[in-house]
Amino acid sequence: MQLSPYRMLVLRAVADAGGVTAAAARLHLAPSGVSQHLAALERESGLVLLDRSRRGGQRPVTLTAAGRQLAAHADRLAAVLADAEADVIAWSQRLEGDVRIGAFPTAVRRLVVPAVLALQSSTPGLRAAVHELDEASATAALHAGDLDLVLVEDEANALRRPPPGLVAHRLLDDPYRLAVPATWPVPGDIGDLADRPWVDGPPGSAVRGVLDRLRAATGLPLRGAHTCLEFPAALALVDAGLAVALVPDLALDPATHVVNLPGLGARTISAYVQRNRRLAPLLGAVLDALRSASTRAPIH
Repeated sequence: MQLSPYRMLVLRAVADAGGVTAAAARLHLAPSGVSQHLAALERESGLVLLDRSRRGGQRPVTLTAAGRQLAAHADRLAAVLADAEADVIAWSQRLEGDVRIGAFPTAVRRLVVPAVLALQSSTPGLRAAVHELDEASATAALHAGDLDLVLVEDEANALRRPPPGLVAHRLLDDPYRLAVPATWPVPGDIGDLADRPWVDGPPGSAVRGVLDRLRAATGLPLRGAHTCLEFPAALALVDAGLAVALVPDLALDPATHVVNLPGLGARTISAYVQRNRRLAPLLGAVLDALRSASTRAPIH
């Protein structure tokens, strides 16, 4: 019996992605191609690796106990291959190669761009490619191997677990500030803004979560008169005197009129990388540059 290492990695992708179709997208294969690799691996091992009894009603394919155990071996295989790649770079004594970074707009502007500029001087052989993406698209690309590192945000007091197959490296806490129109009286507390219009975020956004927490803590309605996807739009409303907005420090402009009040909270910005990848020198250099950029980033 001889097991194909590549087919083992295909099985691992199915386990991580939760099904054949999702694994096919990550591997850039047709679903039928993934199924063929799995069938071949079943022939090689002599084991049933997929539970096909639940396929009625479009239910996802799941792994059998034998499949899960073989996928765990494939996890270790992927880690060994990643270590080998890292050792090749280390033995070459040159930090050369491509690192593809996915990030949201404020992180691109305030963290990624300064980090890439610094790396051009300190590590000229490292070629960074920056992709502005929403989190769902970026993490899918990271799983698929189309990105090497992705920046994400969470409420600092409600950090999520990384998706399966990924690990998080915490970079910084970015405190929220109150951006208030310069023509308004300076508020002494949130209660002074209870009847003012606010900029809210869409459902599921970090800003919506922080505003909902403030509403619950204060019992105030904090009326969301406007909804913005990105902070530049929220700041435009503030500058026009139309609303007050919660904006993290990295998203502020130097001219923004800011009021610092207690209890506003912060967002945590972290970098996701694939779980099976040892912190290779290239990724380590990028993370160090991002952390260095974060110490210089605050505006207020």
